[in-house]
Amino acid sequence: MSISFIVTTYNIEPYISRCLQSVAGVAIAGDEVIVIDDGSDDGTVEAVRTFIDQAGFGADIAVRPVYLGTNTMGGVGIGANIGLAEATKDTVFFVDGDDWIEPEGFRRARAHWAMHPTDILFTNYLEFDQKADRIKHPADAQRWARLVNGLPLTESRILGLDMIAVPWRKFYSRDFLEREKLRFPEGDFFFEDNPFHWAVCLAANSIGFINAVTCCHRINRPGQTMASTGIELVAFFTHFKTIIGGFAVDDRDNLLVACRWLLNNMTWHITRLEAGARYRYGQAASSALQQVPDYIWSGVAKENSEKQIWPVAERLRNGDIDGQVLQWQNKSLEQAISGLNNRIRALESQSAKALSEIRGLRAAETFANIRRMRDAAQ
Repeated sequence: MSISFIVTTYNIEPYISRCLQSVAGVAIAGDEVIVIDDGSDDGTVEAVRTFIDQAGFGADIAVRPVYLGTNTMGGVGIGANIGLAEATKDTVFFVDGDDWIEPEGFRRARAHWAMHPTDILFTNYLEFDQKADRIKHPADAQRWARLVNGLPLTESRILGLDMIAVPWRKFYSRDFLEREKLRFPEGDFFFEDNPFHWAVCLAANSIGFINAVTCCHRINRPGQTMASTGIELVAFFTHFKTIIGGFAVDDRDNLLVACRWLLNNMTWHITRLEAGARYRYGQAASSALQQVPDYIWSGVAKENSEKQIWPVAERLRNGDIDGQVLQWQNKSLEQAISGLNNRIRALESQSAKALSEIRGLRAAETFANIRRMRDAAQ
């Protein structure tokens, strides 16, 4: 099966050449590479042009760069949709322009996809933490123990929905995407891959899994969306409403999975939420959580009541936004006081050490004086 590689870029000049080189390393005759640049102004476009002109992807691989010239609203949604409109091959494979493809795992997954075609195929990936300069497994790595092929579609769908929602870990049948008219939502928000992930999983008539590492995803780099700590995170509640808006009120399984997805994301939100974004975040969370039917929330409580996020979610669902914001403020104050106390203890320790050293120097000086006096008396 031929592949349309859709590479999305925006202000990633230091990383794009490695990304394109990795795509060139796995693309074969009959594939195509579509690069969608979302108005970069840091030299990314020039780097893409240079790579295409000097290295390229091979004579039998079509290359179609699309330079939008201006940054579109939101995140990757508009660029990804333009890439889908440009795609002509059997399969779609998304690539983040600051990531790179792992060739061995990608070829293994591609062979599996060719022999066992499904509407979508989940693969595994690794994360490169740029700040810590290390490679690690993603948060859902342990879930692969449950992901096997041949399960009933309903079970495969729930397992797929429970995985991290990134688009660049999947092989997509382009015929499936076109038949179901599946596209990323477009708007003044980020994290569009989440509702797209849900729409794809719910529409799929067949879902495959292969535990092969197909790419390495860069995290903790400057300017990255996942580094958001403010109002951008409110988009998750907009997406949650979109997701559950397509469910029947008695669709217990999907509603439970959607709530689990939201609570998992809220767990990492509150560890980084800026003080200035807390009230608006609380308002959006309260509005979204109140849309969950009571009988579903009871089921959510059974699964999550022991988790750290639960009292936050419960308070916000009950509409106590002021109370939760106050809790966050108190916790921040406690952390600040704790940090100050630690600093004071460190200074006290340093002071005691310095005083001990001074006393030692004085004692040594006194001893030297005594020796000089003794030597003089002799």
